[in-house]
Amino acid sequence: MVDALNQQAGLLMRKLTVGVVAVAGLLLTAGCSRTTPGNAQTTSPTAGSSSSGPAVPQVADPLDTTKFEKDPCGLLSPDQARALANLLTTRLDSKAAGGPICSWLDEHHNGISYSLIRGGGLSDVYRNHLPNDPGYFEPGESAAGYPAVYASITDGRPKGDCVLMVGVRNDVVMVTGSILGGTSPDQENPCPLVKKAAEAAIATLKAGL
Repeated sequence: MVDALNQQAGLLMRKLTVGVVAVAGLLLTAGCSRTTPGNAQTTSPTAGSSSSGPAVPQVADPLDTTKFEKDPCGLLSPDQARALANLLTTRLDSKAAGGPICSWLDEHHNGISYSLIRGGGLSDVYRNHLPNDPGYFEPGESAAGYPAVYASITDGRPKGDCVLMVGVRNDVVMVTGSILGGTSPDQENPCPLVKKAAEAAIATLKAGL
């Protein structure tokens, strides 16, 4: 029984990590032109704008993310984690392709994950979105006053997976993601919880803790 539970926990963790890394992969393609299917032309929008969408919002009050980039687990205190969703334990993947990913988990392995990705900031996200991309791309959001986009290359929101990308600096995006199972009351509508998690992390960044 213990081995089976450990195996289940491992599968959930891999799913959580892969989901956030997939989003990070979208960000990391910044600077590369993309070809629209059925169109031989490539798209290389300039920074601050998207080829087919709204202008990229700029960060008016940039936050210092340096101390958390290698260990984003510090973005939540234990008290914040418990208040958010009774999150009790952390797991750090320091070798993820887009940068270290921290996952906070409850006793049922529902989780919230964080990653800080340095590069072109939200410009990377806007630049690499195409109108016919799968998943979702919902700009015009904010978290604690910072510009944000709900975006992912797949849409798992009805099953408890949501991703919010927040521009905490013009060159850093904080990616906050969820994987919530049937034991979570937020599974059917995970994005509000993800936004709360992002806002809690921003409070930590503002405090410089």
